[in-house]
Amino acid sequence: NPSLPQVVWCVRDMLARSLLVPTVFAAATRSASAFLPRTAASSTTYASRAFSSSNTAMSAGKPISIIVEADIKPERMDEFLELIQKNAEGSREEPGCQRFDVLRSQDDPNKFFFYEVYDDADAVAHHKAQPHFDLWTKFKESEGINQSVSKKAYGEFMT
Repeated sequence: NPSLPQVVWCVRDMLARSLLVPTVFAAATRSASAFLPRTAASSTTYASRAFSSSNTAMSAGKPISIIVEADIKPERMDEFLELIQKNAEGSREEPGCQRFDVLRSQDDPNKFFFYEVYDDADAVAHHKAQPHFDLWTKFKESEGINQSVSKKAYGEFMT
């Protein structure tokens, strides 16, 4: 067995000859490929598809759901309730809108959840171009909310 000083000199020598970096890189590449399915471990096409931002296969034919959690300022509640009713009713009339529900938290009377379902991305874009959606946008811009968080999801099992 080599002693520690011998190993240090060997590593220094490898670095000097630029052998260590390619060796470590090759080992890291082999290790990373262990996380890919066995049939595709050596396929760069699979790796680039796996990490691409395209979700077309995952979303094909699935509706888009948007879940909004909004914390409304108490002093703006009456204004909010009027505009969100207009937004919900207008949204339900849009082609491509499957549902638009407005829910109020049981724990906090100032917290609301909107559950929206659209046929596809075109229906979402159409929704965002409507005057009733603009009411909500302007309300947020005028600081009628403390916080608003939106999440998008693809429908998997829906009725």
